[in-house]
Amino acid sequence: MVAAQLVAAGGNGPGWAVETLLCAARTARREGRPEQAVDFLRRALAEPLPPARRGGVLTELGSLEVTLGPADRALGVRHLAESVRLEQSDVSVFKAANALGTALAARGQTSVALEVMEELAERFTGHPELAWAVQVAAALIASHDGHSWLETVDRLRRLAATTPARPAPAVRVLLAEFDSTSGRLSAAEAAAVAREVTVEPLDPFSRTYVLASAATLAQWADELALADRLVTEGLTGHRGPLVDPGYQSLLSVHAESLVMRGRYRELLEACHGWGVLVGPPARPAPSGVGNAHLVAQAVIALTETGRAAEARRLADSIAVDGSHGSWEWNEFLYARGLLSLAEGDPAGALDDLSECGRGQSARQVTSPVVTPWRSAAADCQLLLGRPAAAVALATEELAAARRWGTPRCVGRALRALGTATGGRAGLATVEQAVALLRTAGTDPELIAALAAHGRLLAAAGHLTAARGALREAARHAERIGAGRWCAVVAALLAAAGARRATASQTGAHALTGSERRICALAAQGHSNPEIAALLHLALRTVETHLTNSFRKLGVRRRTELAGRLAAEPAVPDR
Repeated sequence: MVAAQLVAAGGNGPGWAVETLLCAARTARREGRPEQAVDFLRRALAEPLPPARRGGVLTELGSLEVTLGPADRALGVRHLAESVRLEQSDVSVFKAANALGTALAARGQTSVALEVMEELAERFTGHPELAWAVQVAAALIASHDGHSWLETVDRLRRLAATTPARPAPAVRVLLAEFDSTSGRLSAAEAAAVAREVTVEPLDPFSRTYVLASAATLAQWADELALADRLVTEGLTGHRGPLVDPGYQSLLSVHAESLVMRGRYRELLEACHGWGVLVGPPARPAPSGVGNAHLVAQAVIALTETGRAAEARRLADSIAVDGSHGSWEWNEFLYARGLLSLAEGDPAGALDDLSECGRGQSARQVTSPVVTPWRSAAADCQLLLGRPAAAVALATEELAAARRWGTPRCVGRALRALGTATGGRAGLATVEQAVALLRTAGTDPELIAALAAHGRLLAAAGHLTAARGALREAARHAERIGAGRWCAVVAALLAAAGARRATASQTGAHALTGSERRICALAAQGHSNPEIAALLHLALRTVETHLTNSFRKLGVRRRTELAGRLAAEPAVPDR
C-alpha cells in the first residue's frame, strides 16, 4: 500500500502524498481500522499544509484519537485544541470545538468543555444559526454533569423567553426532552414536538442535534417508525466528526430502540460496527469517547439472550472515565442492575438500581420512560422479602407512567405492581398489564408480564390457565431469541405441571452432539466443505446443522461461535 510506504518512509513526500494519506485514512476508518487511520493522518501532518487544511486534518485526527487508549486520547484533545486555534472558517472551528468539548466532557472535564463552547458562542454572535447550534451542543455536552445540565436548561429557557423570534427547533426539541423526563409532558405532547420540528427547514449546523432529540422523543412515545426514520436521516446525513454529541445520541437512540423491541441479535451485530466488542475476550473498546450508553444496551442484549457471563465480562471491563453523573452512566447502572438480577443477586442489583435512581433524581428525571429503575428495584425488594417496599416503588412508577401515557410504560409498571402485590388483587393487576402490553408491540415487556401472569395463576391453583400464559411467553421468547426468558419460563412451566420438553430450544446446551461438533470445527476456521470431509457428511447436512445451530445460539457470524460455545458446558450426545 502506497500510504503505508509513505508512513514508513517519513519526512516530506511528493505533492500527491497528502491526498493519498487522507484517502487511505478515510478508508481505514470506514473499514474499522482506527489505529491505522491515525497513523496515516499523523503522517499527513508532516507535510506542509495551509492553516485551514491543517485544521481539518487535526480535527479528523483528534476525533479518532479520543476514541482510543489513554495516551491517544490525551493527544487527541491537544490536536483538537490546536485545530480550534488555527485560522479556519466558522463552520470548521465549530466542528473542531464541538469535538473538543465532547472529548473533554467524556474525561470528566465538563466545566472546561463548557468554557470552550462559551468562547465559541461569543465568536458567533453575528451568526445566529451557528450561535444556536453552539448553545445546543453545549447542552448535550453539559449532560455529562447533572448540575451543569440543569444550569444549561435554565439558560436555554431564559434565552428562549427573551429572544424576540421563535426559538430554534434545536432548542425547542431539547427543552421538550427535559420536560418529558421530568414529567411535564405526556407522550402525545412529546411526539407532537418531534413531528413539528422535523417538518421545518433545518440549518446544517444543528440538523444532527434536532434529528437526534426528535428521534429520542418519538422513541419514548413509542412512535418507533418515526424514530427509525429520523435516526436514518441523521446518520446518513452526518458529515462531522464521529465524536459529535448529536451523532453519538443518534447511535444511542438506535441502540435503545432495538433493545425495546427485543431485536437483540441485530443490536449485538451493530455493536461490532460501533466498536463495542461483545465477543470474548471482552475488553474496553472505542465506543465513541466513553459512550457508556452503548455499552449498557449491549449488556442488556447479552443478558436477555442468555449470555450473562459475557455481559458480566463486558460490564466489568468497561472504563467509563468521566461518565459518572452523566445520563449514560445512569443507563449503565440500570443495565448492570438488570444483569445482577438475572445472575440471582438481588441485593447487588438493588444497589445499582438505587444509585441509578439517585442519579436520575438529581437530574430531575422522574419519568420511567428513560430508566424504569423502580420496577426492577421492586422485583429486587420482593426477592429480598420486602413486599411493602416493592409495592411502594411500583406504585410510584405507575403514577409517573400514567402521566406519560404509553402502553409500554404503564403495562410495565402494572406488571411490577401486580407481582409485588400478589394474591387476587395482584393477579387482576397483572392481567391488565398483559392486555395493555399486547397493544404495545414491544415483546420483552409482554414476555415479562405473561411470565408473571402464569406464576400468579399457578399460585392461585389455575394450572391450565397458567400453562397457557407461560406457553405464550415461551413462544415470544423463542421467536426473539430471549434465552434468559426461555429458561425462566421453562422452569415455571415445569412447576405448573407441564410435560417436560425433550430438549431446550435455545443456547449452547440445546445443540445436539453433531451440531456441537460441526460448530466447533466452524469456530476453528474450517469451511463447510472441509467439515463435511472431516466428518464424512454431505455438504447439505453440514449447512443444515449450522443453520439450526446459529438459530439456537442466537449468532449471525461464524466468528461468534467460539465465545457462544464456551459460555455453556457441553452435554452428552442425544
